[in-house]
Amino acid sequence: MIFLFSFVTIMLLIVGSVGSKVLGIVFPLGALVVGWFLYFRHPAIYIGFVWWLFFLVSFVRRFADFRVGAFTESSPILLAPFMAILVCAHTLYFNLPKAREQGTAPFILALASTGYGYCVGILNGALPVKATVAILGWISPILFGYHIYVNWHRYPEYRTVIQKAFLWGALVMGIYGVYQYMVAPQWDRLWLIGSGLTSSAGRPEPFGMRVWSTLNSPGPFGDVMATTLLILFSSTSPLILPAAIAGGLAFLLSSVRVAWIGWLVGMLFISTSLRPKQQLRLITLFAVLALFIVPLSTMEPFSTTISKRLETLSDIQNDTSAQDRQGVYKRFFQSGMYNYIGDGIGLNEIVDSGPLSLVLDLGWLGTIPYLGSLLLLVTTLMGNLKKQADLFIKLAGAVLIKSMVFFLATRVTSGIHGMFIWSFLGIGLAGQNYFKYQRILQMENIVEKVEKDVEKTLDVEAS
Repeated sequence: MIFLFSFVTIMLLIVGSVGSKVLGIVFPLGALVVGWFLYFRHPAIYIGFVWWLFFLVSFVRRFADFRVGAFTESSPILLAPFMAILVCAHTLYFNLPKAREQGTAPFILALASTGYGYCVGILNGALPVKATVAILGWISPILFGYHIYVNWHRYPEYRTVIQKAFLWGALVMGIYGVYQYMVAPQWDRLWLIGSGLTSSAGRPEPFGMRVWSTLNSPGPFGDVMATTLLILFSSTSPLILPAAIAGGLAFLLSSVRVAWIGWLVGMLFISTSLRPKQQLRLITLFAVLALFIVPLSTMEPFSTTISKRLETLSDIQNDTSAQDRQGVYKRFFQSGMYNYIGDGIGLNEIVDSGPLSLVLDLGWLGTIPYLGSLLLLVTTLMGNLKKQADLFIKLAGAVLIKSMVFFLATRVTSGIHGMFIWSFLGIGLAGQNYFKYQRILQMENIVEKVEKDVEKTLDVEAS
């Protein structure tokens, strides 16, 4: 099914303008059909399929626009990953009555909060189509994380699929990111000019762009690569080095400072929660990676772009981004903090602050249960993190710490930012449940063995 879906997509792009227009309908519907098939027949592959949709959907959209010959303001192609995740509503439907025994109430409460925001948005005059598309971005990450958590018994399969997806994702997105920076393909130039992001994403020319690779802007790409470079430390594949080098260089060329800081904070967090052997492996991998990336980043044509952005980390006074965020917070504390009901989902544009975005969209009535649910799940995961021997569970915690840094700088409750929060919450908690169950089985086996030994001893004595 995946090969057929990919083949049809490529063929429609090759056909030209007509095929690319048809792709606007075929791609999201195809994602839904393939997602439905994989959900029931190949549950683990379904998880990887969803992640690859997020990795590549923006590139497919840009190339389709290029084949049409004009920038499309809002493309239905971008709905594909959300359509695939909607299949997880099946998980919600059959497990909702078990919320108490499964411990999924926080997920349900977060979904209810977004439903509240959607209703408020419609009542406040948000366009139904715009509000519906917006809420898809909000509920999809929660549904996906919920699905992973409920199916905790599949944790080893999910972990393997996610590791492979992010390993190959780092390689593909990293290589294309460096290519994008050096060549500036026509489809990327068309998108950059049409989207009006030339002031923040660079100039539409070789060596002038801030890299966003197969994503839709440097910010999301920075988040993807920060997460990927954390997850790679759990991989044992021989591809880890080329994937990390390509991904690391593209990560630096994205010039997303909050992503750099988030990755560094995530690394510091994981280094304090590892066992000595794991710490040694982490240090070794980091040192080998630095041996390759540091020389590359100090060579032209990469060094000028990277060094200029690094210098701005210590120049807060002339940092327009930091000043803009200060202005946003100032306006919020003057008036926005009294927004108890909220404006609703689908009315406000993206605000460069996670907390402010939540309050503006959901009001305090929706923000408190949403944040409360999130904090409860994070606390549950972090509270048991040091006891876990599984490295991937600890890296899930590091991804969440990284996302908390992003939370201060942008909206992280929807789209791919939200996916990192809710899906890694889901996989981390699923891993904890899985290993807890394994320990219970081991104890039961030990008790059963002891009972049998006692019975044999009594039989011998009786005879």
